Amino acid sequence: MSQNSLSFTGSIDESRHGDNVRHGATSSMSQYSSKQNHKSNDPGRDLSIQVLEKFSLVTKFARDTTSSLFRDNSGAHAYGRQQHQYILDKSTNHKNQYVTPEKASAPSATLESDPLPLVWGKQRDHPLSVEEWTSFLDREGRIMDSKALRKKVFYGGVDHALRKEVWKFLLGYHEYDSTYAEREYLAVMKRAEYEVIKSQWKSISATQAKRFTKFRERKGLIDKDVVRTDRSIPYYEGDDNQNVVVLRDILLTYSFYNFDLGYCQGMSDFLAPILYVMEDESESFWCFASLMERLGANFNRDQNGMHAQLLALSKLVELLDPSLHNYFRQNDCLNYFFCFRWVLIQFKREFSFDQIMLLWEVLWSHYLSEHFHLYLCVAILKKYRQRIIGEQMDFDTLLKFINELSGQINLDRAIQDAEALCTIAGENGASCIPPGTPPSMPVEMYVQED
Repeated sequence: MSQNSLSFTGSIDESRHGDNVRHGATSSMSQYSSKQNHKSNDPGRDLSIQVLEKFSLVTKFARDTTSSLFRDNSGAHAYGRQQHQYILDKSTNHKNQYVTPEKASAPSATLESDPLPLVWGKQRDHPLSVEEWTSFLDREGRIMDSKALRKKVFYGGVDHALRKEVWKFLLGYHEYDSTYAEREYLAVMKRAEYEVIKSQWKSISATQAKRFTKFRERKGLIDKDVVRTDRSIPYYEGDDNQNVVVLRDILLTYSFYNFDLGYCQGMSDFLAPILYVMEDESESFWCFASLMERLGANFNRDQNGMHAQLLALSKLVELLDPSLHNYFRQNDCLNYFFCFRWVLIQFKREFSFDQIMLLWEVLWSHYLSEHFHLYLCVAILKKYRQRIIGEQMDFDTLLKFINELSGQINLDRAIQDAEALCTIAGENGASCIPPGTPPSMPVEMYVQED
């Protein structure tokens, strides 16, 4: 085996993962988790994301053309990799099946032998509690050991009652060495700044809007997206829901705050959980803006941010499972565009609402890697490698199969497997990911953690 090839097939198999597992969610989440059903997502909205996955193959088209496809779902049906219709069957009903470590069967025989011993990620811990959180703070409110805090979040997540406070640090809205007083002052200043930015579009009259094409287009796209974002969650369900209005206002304000980037479909997917946790318009805006500092490149017109991540993913699979990578090469899947949705919106469509909050705080901890989401992609692909290779999936079949994994992945197991892969890859894995590949943290965040 080459030093640059770390094949790791034996530790990950389909039997280790169950469906829709509860992951440390608190009692405050139980009121809606049973209602969450990914298969009931708006078909037109899901199709739009799927079209973008395939549309990204043709990079010569501008983002405006992509946006037109988002707004016209009927036109989306005509687009295909080989000009044939591509429609995903959303009717499959998946049952909850939690496979415990004790019940999980031993890894099945792989298509190629794996010379490495089995390596497992650590068992998931309980969420960060109020008592534990308090122990990280000094008398003035500074976090004394940010690395230890991020480690705790990585392995257990955050109790829902604490998310409003802890997420502000994970997202970079608050600095780890800031005091209670400094954070209170910041909140006042940022609230005033937010209102100033918001007034820029609130003051646009109907007459002005008629001559402001960019504003009309963005507002129209936002209006369409917010009414079909996480509407199965009680916080956003029902007609005339004020929280949906706030969601729209934040996105419109952000489109003026970052006018060059504006608004792209998928941004509402990121904002919805943030607003749910913060329950405050200004704080939600600034947390979202901080997140877009890392992930905004996912929505750039040239799609360089997405291409950089998919290229890094390709290199990681080549490193950790060369036989699977070779299969993708032989079947014209080497661009890894079948993982486009996973990367674009950070697995938002693959897990339930409470699960995605846990996953995102694990990713935001940046404990093992700021690109841990790519190792998660590798872990899931390796889990299904036997089916992919055994059924000789081509690109279209693979894309359909990947999208239909929504709601079928055991999150705890996937995180454990990704941790093991990240540990095994080590510096070789880090070298697969060029500096600046999203979601890289701003330089100042590295400084405050030293």
